[in-house]
Amino acid sequence: MTLLPVAILMNLGNELTDDAGMRVLYAAVLGGIGGLLGFAASFLTKNKSRNIKIFATIALVGVSGASVWFLSSNLTDNDILYEEWITQKIGGIEFDSPTKLALRTWEIPQSVAWIYSEMNLYSDAGDERSTSFLQTRILTDTISIEDVYSISLEGMLQKLNVNLEEVKLDVFGADDEEISAMFSFNLKGKTVYGYGFMYLRGETLESIWLMPLKKGFSREYIEEFEAGIFPDYE
Repeated sequence: MTLLPVAILMNLGNELTDDAGMRVLYAAVLGGIGGLLGFAASFLTKNKSRNIKIFATIALVGVSGASVWFLSSNLTDNDILYEEWITQKIGGIEFDSPTKLALRTWEIPQSVAWIYSEMNLYSDAGDERSTSFLQTRILTDTISIEDVYSISLEGMLQKLNVNLEEVKLDVFGADDEEISAMFSFNLKGKTVYGYGFMYLRGETLESIWLMPLKKGFSREYIEEFEAGIFPDYE
């Protein structure tokens, strides 16, 4: 009983940092806390029945596991910046992200069927904020990339019931083939930041979105993400 919370909490350091020295420090501190919890539970139940000891052991594992989940799911953007990111390539864009994106749907909404002949949506399925990649083929060459970017962003923000008049756009760079911009809006009384990158080559239109759902991204996170985007210009 004493060793269970020690083993669980010692490994929590692996979730909190990639730095070897800090992992050792976290293992020492958190393992010590786990040892105290296990010792206390063992002392309080040493004269109790077998059923009570089993229940106490299950409770310890539950508390320790919940601690691991809570701390690892509440990493700050500053913490994430120091983690090892995953390099992925979808279509003609290579990019780095802390989360793995997977294909979620390939259906074209009827409202945009007039402009898209193909649409694949990749996402990390985040609950509080999401990273998504939209891979499409367009049926017209008369729409500018800036217009498509604006229409796409407004459509997503309308789904979040965002007041579009309060949305601010900070364009990092734009030309006839691509646009990179950070945007901000009010979410439950707090200003949050998101990001979108769009790349047009021939009939293929691809975009990456960092979209706040319940919380936003820091500017440092967005700048790091943008620096890891590499379109295939060939």
